[in-house]
Amino acid sequence: MTEVHGTNVPKRRPWLTRVAGNIAAAGAALLAGLLLCELLLRLLGVSYPVYVWTDPVRGLAHIPGVKSGNKFQGRSWIEINSDGLRGPEAALAHPPGTYRVALLGDSFIEGFEVPFDSTVGEFLRRRLSALRGTPVEVLNFGVGGYGTTQEALTLQHQVWKYSPDLVVLAFTTGNDVTDNYRPLDSGGYRPYYVFRGGDLVLDTTFLRTGAYQSRAVWTRRLLGLVQESRLVQLVNRVRHLSRKRERQQNNAAPRAPDAGGVPGSEVGLSNQVELPATTPEWQEAWRVTEGVLAMMRDECRRMRTPFAIVTLTRGIQVTPVPEQKAEFLRQIGAKDLYYPERRLAEFGQREGIPVLNLAPSMAEEAEQRHVYFHAAGPTLGIGHWNGAGHRAAGERIASWLAQEFPARPPASPQAGSRP
Repeated sequence: MTEVHGTNVPKRRPWLTRVAGNIAAAGAALLAGLLLCELLLRLLGVSYPVYVWTDPVRGLAHIPGVKSGNKFQGRSWIEINSDGLRGPEAALAHPPGTYRVALLGDSFIEGFEVPFDSTVGEFLRRRLSALRGTPVEVLNFGVGGYGTTQEALTLQHQVWKYSPDLVVLAFTTGNDVTDNYRPLDSGGYRPYYVFRGGDLVLDTTFLRTGAYQSRAVWTRRLLGLVQESRLVQLVNRVRHLSRKRERQQNNAAPRAPDAGGVPGSEVGLSNQVELPATTPEWQEAWRVTEGVLAMMRDECRRMRTPFAIVTLTRGIQVTPVPEQKAEFLRQIGAKDLYYPERRLAEFGQREGIPVLNLAPSMAEEAEQRHVYFHAAGPTLGIGHWNGAGHRAAGERIASWLAQEFPARPPASPQAGSRP
């Protein structure tokens, strides 16, 4: 037998083996912990899916086909259909004998805080159908965070393929004016209309910003992982809330009338809008806003479709406690809470656009019945509409539309013909 001798045979290193074993054991424990957390979150029903992604036309848009509910958010089932609308699938072809309404707006119309059947659009659909005596379909084009420019682009690029009989724009007075003008907008990336030489021109410089480009890459590459993993959703949610708080702190002290210490103020809503526009920035913001509204009217006229505007409410306008309103007005220096409503009503009368202001009548009902129409979680009187708010708004809009755009009576039989 020949023995093999030499010094090239590698020697075992016990410490390296131990380190590798410890790393493997730690990795296995970490993986088991992550899987356990994932299972626990699923059993508890915790989910924070992403409902929007980047859109080269509007900045952001709903992700088609997302379906989820989260008991920890107080939300019921949320469904985004295959075309990016909240709610069930909608046929492109106009249903025979059905009055189809395209409802544009932001998070108030989107209504993630309530079940779909309790959104303003569904209350509008049921009530208007009863008043008209014919089937009514309301298509919910609301997307959280949208301003009037994004709603105008939705009209141009998404609405017309559904051949609506009526277009209704829901205008949130608390932030739509600022959303429409970059110098006043504290939000993210979005397109803006700007006046150049007297003409409205679309500014799409957001497409070239690092924030938009990085998020576009993130949403397209990692969206599947986020949508499938509850743990990744939770991490993403914490990250989002942390960045939101940071933005709020950075914007905590803008102009005096928007100071966060004024009772009745809300994050994301401007107090300055309740005052006449006296600064160049606010004058231009209103000029752009009214220009976009006129452009939407012209777009609807070209398509031979009626166009109407409904102004929504903010919590302080419809609080059932008069003393809160009085203190809010005293601190911001306003005489009442309806400056933007009056301005838009006068604009609509001047430009031939029907306008319904919800705040005055809802404020009257709130005081008479001592009911709150806004509630952000357990906090009454602020945030988005609760179920009562959606109902009150939907039924008022339906009654107004039935009067403003009455159903055509059936054609009478010709003389000499059988009835």
